[in-house]
Amino acid sequence: MWLNVEITSRCNAWCPSCPRNNRGYGLTDFTPQDLDPSILKDTIQRYNIFQVQMSGVLGDPCAAINLHEHLELCMGVKRLQIHTNGSLRKPDWWANLAHQFAHLDQFDVWFGIDGLEDTHSYYRQGTDWNRIIENARNFILAGGSAVWQFIPFKHNQHQIMDCIRMSQELGFTRFEFVKNARYTPVAYHYQTGEPLDIVPWKEDEKFNRVHSRKDFVDRKKCMHLEYPSLYLSAKGLVTPCCFLNTTPLSEVDIDTEFSNNNYRKTCLEWCG
Repeated sequence: MWLNVEITSRCNAWCPSCPRNNRGYGLTDFTPQDLDPSILKDTIQRYNIFQVQMSGVLGDPCAAINLHEHLELCMGVKRLQIHTNGSLRKPDWWANLAHQFAHLDQFDVWFGIDGLEDTHSYYRQGTDWNRIIENARNFILAGGSAVWQFIPFKHNQHQIMDCIRMSQELGFTRFEFVKNARYTPVAYHYQTGEPLDIVPWKEDEKFNRVHSRKDFVDRKKCMHLEYPSLYLSAKGLVTPCCFLNTTPLSEVDIDTEFSNNNYRKTCLEWCG
């Protein structure tokens, strides 16, 4: 069973569709939280977890103030994924991370990189493209397996092939598309509050047929639709899915929830 855990609701980015901010400009009314490591330890033991994904509904795992403690707790799992915008921490830290988890059956870091230097930060506001590339390069050179995760929009769709080529040149393991763009009809610049024109891309079937090599380019899917899995929020709440993050697992039957049509319908509508 997989555990999808959000170890913090803190983040350095201001992505317009993220619920932690007001369409990119200013924070919503919430208090940043960091998961108590003892809760992660208890969850891993209670549900016999051997596969962990660190990602976030609100936060980036690398922004957690107690990240080191959470990583130590994952030393004994078999598979670990970390999903991040990649612009936090120093290059040497990323190299050390690759060495730290080299013993696992599988360890991947998914870097969210939505274009080249001139387009990436249009959606992923507040992140540093050059720092991300430097961090990813150091992680890969140290033996780490990196995935380039790309959200296609109208403003970056012309760079898809350039990004694929760059990811291969840098040594990324593969290139992943987010299945649907995180489109929001209203978006603002995180510093000035000026409106942004965030427009979804128009999928090019010819591109899919000619360029999307299945062994390298893939479409990201929802973990909770693909595998038996649990979600652990930064508040310490264990639920069957990140969409059902207000219903404690103690109040539902886990086997029923995994096959519940209403919950699956919600996920399918979002993931496409």
